[in-house]
Amino acid sequence: MSIKKILQRLDERNLDAYIITHNNCFLGQDISDKENKIRKLCGFSGSSGMLVVSKKGCFLFVDGRYELQAKKEVNLSQITIVHQMPNLNNVCALLVENGLMRIGFDGWCFSIAEMQSIKLCYENISFSDVGNWADGNTPDMLQIKERETQYSGEDSKQKCQRVFKKLKDLGADYCLLTAADSVSWLLNIYVRDLPYTPIVRGYALWNLHTKKITLFADNLQSDILSVKPMYKLAEFLHECNKRIVCDFGTTPLRLLNPCLQHVKDVCQELKAQKNEKEIWGMNMCHIRDGVAVVRLLMWLEKNWQGKTELDVVQKLHELRSEQELFFSESFATIAAVGANGAVVHYQPNEATNKKLEQGKLLLIDSGGQYMDGTTDVTRTIALGVPADTEIDYFTQVLKAHIAVADAQFPFATTGQRLDALARAPMWKKGFDYKHGTGHGVACFGNVHEGPIGISEKNNYGFNEGMVTSIEPGIYMENQFGIRIENLYFTQQQENGFLKFVPLTRVPIDKKLINVNLLNADERNWLNGYHEAVYYWLQKRLNAEEKKWLREACAPI
Repeated sequence: MSIKKILQRLDERNLDAYIITHNNCFLGQDISDKENKIRKLCGFSGSSGMLVVSKKGCFLFVDGRYELQAKKEVNLSQITIVHQMPNLNNVCALLVENGLMRIGFDGWCFSIAEMQSIKLCYENISFSDVGNWADGNTPDMLQIKERETQYSGEDSKQKCQRVFKKLKDLGADYCLLTAADSVSWLLNIYVRDLPYTPIVRGYALWNLHTKKITLFADNLQSDILSVKPMYKLAEFLHECNKRIVCDFGTTPLRLLNPCLQHVKDVCQELKAQKNEKEIWGMNMCHIRDGVAVVRLLMWLEKNWQGKTELDVVQKLHELRSEQELFFSESFATIAAVGANGAVVHYQPNEATNKKLEQGKLLLIDSGGQYMDGTTDVTRTIALGVPADTEIDYFTQVLKAHIAVADAQFPFATTGQRLDALARAPMWKKGFDYKHGTGHGVACFGNVHEGPIGISEKNNYGFNEGMVTSIEPGIYMENQFGIRIENLYFTQQQENGFLKFVPLTRVPIDKKLINVNLLNADERNWLNGYHEAVYYWLQKRLNAEEKKWLREACAPI
């Protein structure tokens, strides 16, 4: 399907516009490149966006992470970029403004909750579920695998018992889980499907009387679970006269049925709070991952001349692949030199690949999936001697990072409140960044995991054992990008407050730090962090690598 053909269909169906999202029927989950309908239609490759094809033009909605990237990837003479969060409310406001009131969409790609809310706000818009007008693909058959308890820390039966306790008083007959990461966590299953995420994309129907769970998916096989094709779920719902609880926020509108009752997906909050085995696994995989990244940084220091961004991506993949329990990258590695670093989610390809240059900054954002955990780390390093301006900017980002990383805070403190801690020292200098300060991270699952996060809009409260990134940044268009990202888990202190404990074990480039801009507490935090990095990694390094790391982690 092309934009031209979609416009033809609008005429045939007497519609004004058609909305294409980044979603498929697994709302909010990762997709593969071949499933990216927006990329096929207009070239935009970002992980979040909405495209409106209408008789008055095409509009691509992107958030602050993708403003620069979208300008580079789409034909601006054909596509108007709208710098707003790509959600249905913003799209509908634009539709009304342009007098576009008869709207087509794919009911598998929007949640029940989202559409119900929108229809109340925009009563004059006529919505029509006309199905998928963008090209799809035929998925390959996949074999489901069971994740061992030595990594998950809890077997599926125990997890089901915990979830059942929260559901038993609802008087429901069934629970329908439509969030793929919830299904994967609850059943301790994984699959090699997506390039970077091991989740099983399927729905789970749980009979709360018999305790039997049936998985619904079109491309999955299993020796341990009952798997039926998706159309069987639609048939069951059509004939059902039982009460079924499900989360309307992750359930597609196409499945809306009178038997469904909205109940928040309790798996989301349960899996966000890691057990002791998961925290141990996250620690261990970050040590192995730290070894790989340290070896990359050491290699770069001696060999960056003549290398390219893609060389960095390839080398890091090789080094990670050597580590025990490595499964895959947790997302496509970002290696961005100079001006490319200002594109927040830039990823090099054959067309954009740049050579590393003397005096430039190199931003590397990468992560790994290991059987015992998930990593995500960003380091900005100087190629040669950095400029004084870059040093001062980098130090401001470091101060923002430490402001959150070194904080103590009460239980249930929201990500919104913590976000302000990072931004405050940057606001004083007139800087800000158009992305969240941090996101939740799974243990062998989605590298971006809800419900926790550190952002201006996240009102979910932190509890003990939750894993999040901290990643403030500064981005100067056509010049450079700076970001410092570590993962942390929350731990209760003797005074009853929570504190972030570092998981990431990678040194921060001291060449880019203006020590005079750091106060005593900030210096102590940095020295303590580097001391821990050296302690945990040095036993796994050879003599040359250990010497390099000792210098990289020496106190300031």
